[in-house]
Amino acid sequence: MPEVIGVSIDVLVATGYAGYTINRVANDAGIRLSTLQHYFPTREALLRATLEEIARRHLERFRVVAENRNRSAKARLEAIIDDAFIEFVKPGRPAAVFECWGLALHEPFARDVVVEIQKQFTRLFGKLVGEVNTALSPEECELRGALIMSSFEGLVVFLRWSESSVSQMHAFRKAVKVVWNGLSKADE
Repeated sequence: MPEVIGVSIDVLVATGYAGYTINRVANDAGIRLSTLQHYFPTREALLRATLEEIARRHLERFRVVAENRNRSAKARLEAIIDDAFIEFVKPGRPAAVFECWGLALHEPFARDVVVEIQKQFTRLFGKLVGEVNTALSPEECELRGALIMSSFEGLVVFLRWSESSVSQMHAFRKAVKVVWNGLSKADE
């Protein structure tokens, strides 16, 4: 039921995880609660599927960029930054990520989803680091992938709350590229 998951994401963004109900999702989707519960018997089951879809969408978006062999690894890393600056300033987009993080603080199932997606992003970034700097050990690539992931998460927060001018955002984007490239190119 992909359309229900889309509605569920919209409800999560609109109401936050504290106000999120399966009744609201069913109502907004234009289906009966019993129909929704046939596919997702509990709030947790629906929220898990919702969080997994939010994570899948973001991971897939950045994975496509990361695996584009028509560009160098450095260019792909920079393209992820460029895409993040576009994606995470859109209304509602970062809110879904924040709701996932907030829910993960209170619900073990949500924590599991968030931790897994962090691992996948870390591997994605670590693989790019390894392509940029082939002299690094796999462990060092993973460590640097984790550092880039933590920077990426900070970037989401920054972009959500920043009131910077266009020129300031351009300068910040360039600085993020310098930092990520530095993490990728530096010796062990």
